Amino acid sequence: MKVLGIGESVIDKVVRIDGEVPKNFDAKGLHSEKHVGGPVLIAMIILARMGIACTYMTSVGRDKDADLIHSLMRHENVRLLPKYQHKTKINTMVINKRTGQRVKLRGSIQHDSIKDISRNFLHQFDLIIIDRHEQKAFYEILKKKKASTKIIIDPSTEISKFTLDMIKHADYPIIPIETVTPSFTGSLNNIDHVLRRLYEWSKKPLIITAGDIGSFIFNGETADLLPPLPVKTVDTTGAGDIYRGAFAYGVLQGWDLKKTARFSNIVAALQCTKLGNAAAIPTKQEIMKNHKILLEGKSLTSCTLNNICLQLQDKL
Repeated sequence: MKVLGIGESVIDKVVRIDGEVPKNFDAKGLHSEKHVGGPVLIAMIILARMGIACTYMTSVGRDKDADLIHSLMRHENVRLLPKYQHKTKINTMVINKRTGQRVKLRGSIQHDSIKDISRNFLHQFDLIIIDRHEQKAFYEILKKKKASTKIIIDPSTEISKFTLDMIKHADYPIIPIETVTPSFTGSLNNIDHVLRRLYEWSKKPLIITAGDIGSFIFNGETADLLPPLPVKTVDTTGAGDIYRGAFAYGVLQGWDLKKTARFSNIVAALQCTKLGNAAAIPTKQEIMKNHKILLEGKSLTSCTLNNICLQLQDKL
């Protein structure tokens, strides 16, 4: 089985502080560590560690930061097909040491999109993971991929005409809860309405990642809540990214949605136990050990969206 990933790659300059991250925080002059990141990049690494053949298309600069990405992909046995731009994109990630809360300070370098992908090239792959930065590539994929190739999307928390198209055409629309309850600070009263509208639009089950309550699958009427793996959270960076990679693995194994989502919860939780993005990705051995433990434990919970809202409300 072969997987193609297309998306933005970044270097995260990670700064750790004691306490809450203040507004308009200036990280200049503070000690930082460089970590390789990017939504699809992280998914590629976990898939490669699980034994899947992965190819990754992305834009990077001709600089030392890009060397970090090249080196990591070689080490992880991911085939890298770079498109070169002036510089590699850099963000600053400020993390609260006590809680794992993070604030992203975006850099000014723009990501050059991938385009002009050949039909023959796309026909190699059984599954494609793509993020919201790759609009041109996404529409090319819809026209050129073979009929059996599955698509997993990373729309982030953005709601736009393009991300709605992603949700509609993806085989597995995986959406963060922040999309329907903005950053856990907005009203939860409309979650039922929003999810039903998205379900009607996509005509397929929605997989919602929901932080430390796990994830749930909404079928248009009810939801199956999938339990998380209890862990001590150090850093939540990359949890949603790695969830998609783990989900892709379950799809390639032929698992049903519920088993696939439970597996993805485990991998995402393990990601949160270490500092960093790519540096925090768990090993196959760590994943399979915890997978066995969880499958022997708590069962699925079928519930209404109102039940899920009550659990989310406790996190506000």
